[in-house]
Amino acid sequence: MKTLALLSIVSLFVVTNYTNAQIFTNYTVASTSSTLNSNIVSAIAIDAQGNKWFGTYWGGVSKYDGTTWTTYTMADGLPDNTVMAIAIDLQGNKWFGTWGGVSKFDGNIWTNYTTANGLADNAVHAIAIDDKGNKWFATNQGVSKLDGTTWTTYTTANGLAGNFATGIAIDKTGAIWCATSDFIGNILKGTGVSKFDGTSWKTYTTADGLAGNSVTAIAIDSLGVKWFATSDYIENNYIDTGVSKFDGTTWTTYTTSNGLLSNLVWAIAVDPQGNKWIGTYGGVSKYNDTTWTTIANSYLFYNNQLFSIAFDSQGNAWFGTETGVLKFDGSNWTTYTSSGLESDAIFSIAIDTQGNKWFGTYNGVSKFDNTSWTTYTTADGLANDFVDAIAIDTHGNKWFGTSDYYSGSVGLSKFDGTNWKTYTTADGLSGNGAYRIAIDLDSNIWFATSDNLQDIGFAWTGLSEFDGLNWKTYNTSNGLADNAVKAIAIDSTGIKWFGTDQGVSKFDGTTWKTYTVANGLADNAVNAIAIDAQGNKWFGTYGGVSKFDGTSWTTYRSADGLAYDWVTAIAIDKKGNKWFGTYGGGVSKFDGTNWTTYRSANGLPIEYVTAITIDAQGNKWFATLRGVLKLSADVTSGINSVLNINDLSLYPNPTRGKFTISGSSSINSIEIYNLFGDRIYSDFKSQQQTIKEIDLSNAPKGIYIAKIDDGKRRYTSKIILQ
Repeated sequence: MKTLALLSIVSLFVVTNYTNAQIFTNYTVASTSSTLNSNIVSAIAIDAQGNKWFGTYWGGVSKYDGTTWTTYTMADGLPDNTVMAIAIDLQGNKWFGTWGGVSKFDGNIWTNYTTANGLADNAVHAIAIDDKGNKWFATNQGVSKLDGTTWTTYTTANGLAGNFATGIAIDKTGAIWCATSDFIGNILKGTGVSKFDGTSWKTYTTADGLAGNSVTAIAIDSLGVKWFATSDYIENNYIDTGVSKFDGTTWTTYTTSNGLLSNLVWAIAVDPQGNKWIGTYGGVSKYNDTTWTTIANSYLFYNNQLFSIAFDSQGNAWFGTETGVLKFDGSNWTTYTSSGLESDAIFSIAIDTQGNKWFGTYNGVSKFDNTSWTTYTTADGLANDFVDAIAIDTHGNKWFGTSDYYSGSVGLSKFDGTNWKTYTTADGLSGNGAYRIAIDLDSNIWFATSDNLQDIGFAWTGLSEFDGLNWKTYNTSNGLADNAVKAIAIDSTGIKWFGTDQGVSKFDGTTWKTYTVANGLADNAVNAIAIDAQGNKWFGTYGGVSKFDGTSWTTYRSADGLAYDWVTAIAIDKKGNKWFGTYGGGVSKFDGTNWTTYRSANGLPIEYVTAITIDAQGNKWFATLRGVLKLSADVTSGINSVLNINDLSLYPNPTRGKFTISGSSSINSIEIYNLFGDRIYSDFKSQQQTIKEIDLSNAPKGIYIAKIDDGKRRYTSKIILQ
């Protein structure tokens, strides 16, 4: 368990006159951490001074000098906060490949290159620098070379095996080796390795001896031998094929039968002694050209994707993983992770009676007490770090549903604040993966379960009910519509409602009843359920939202105002507003008549919302795949609806678009914002004017905030546009 105080959060526009309530607050790994800026570390480079540079998903670049962490993001000059590659040239310039182009950083100035400059594509996977100083970039649309002035792009038209280039390396003869793929229909298939000698391209595939046509990593040792991490797509299946070695003449394949820890390989690096370090599923293998040694297969690497490997001048090995950075000095391991929210991919939220927020991520559970963050993982007692569901019982116990879709689910965890207990099928749980949790009026706990079954693989396994002593299992044989249960809700009479892939099942304790599209449900695949104060049931499906009043069905889709038809989460506030989280369209609020949609442009970090929870103060908490967003309850609290303070006034208000601001002294500046913090109007040139007429007739109807400065004080006013 780790606990750290919150040092900083993303600061968005504050719109109050008398209070400091924020409209939107976005909590991410980057915004809550004072150390590593994201736990998903995709690239590592070490400069001549020994500084470690870590490229991360969504968190930008973190620099570590051995004592202090420094973070660089888009706010500093990066074109995008997802950094896939890092290279350092002879002048010490750092080159970063991102999802938004290439950045060069000389220590002071950032220079960005995109397709507008000549880069083949803005998604850059790998960078290499040749002995002439040319920079080579592997992108989604080919390979680009920058000689300092001119850009040259190579694609399949020039001889490259595939345009989707994921890896690049340069041998001592100056030849460029590129790992390539291409889309065949909707499937990305490996097309082998392409070598460019400066004049012509040559491609190597399985026909030549390469173990698999999909190459995820390339390394070249001091003898010029090439090492490739491989896989393949054969008969509609992805096959892990190990490591291929090519000495220029002969191909050799290494798999688990030779000593490799796993055939699923993500990273390869060669240390100064010539040892090959292979990052695999579950650990690291080291090969000295004779003997294979397993360096680590403990919980540090178990089910942990390893993206990158680098070696410093002291001989330490550094590993970038999806759960942070690991350093190995030959004997001891040191872990470096973020100091706030554990992961930006959030799947569940719960709030306890003390107001603590609990977030389920795929790196464990993060608890936020509004000041400090505490993280719990398998090292503390959690069954698995992939947390799908959270519920809190009447005794304050926290229940965490976990799963592992790769090696098998490992159970359900209960935490009483001190002790952890895990429940599995051995105890009576119907499946070792708990996807959803709900607690009924009698304090019985209901779990939607899944498992990895022998000879079948992943399977949904229905429902488990636990009264604290005994377990009961319910599945299709009992009357459940389908064993794939994606949502659970319990109404005020104690009736249970289950959303499945084949409709909604209602269970009164004795009898089961199923509702499908034939009854009026928008779609049979139901992802979310909520019940309002009038007892209406609201179902979020792949095809919109359905409301059921016990007799009649009403469906709402994007044509009616819903942001997107794929609905993943529903919550209902104290005013009866329904909040719908969608998978790709953001959030919609429905007051019974009007729809309001919140998207990325309004403050959402991403438009994929996985859960919504509302706290006792009415703040909405949205779980997304890019962190947590908090929407404050009354964002206009304390703001004057009609401004008339001393000698400054705003009228008419409400207005149909045109209004006047007047005062006895000159107006220095006027700024007007919508409730998402977007500035829609500004005038910093109104000096010497005591009256200013403004026209917002083209703006959408709603509430806006005016900030006015007369040189003596700043005023904030709410404007209602009708």
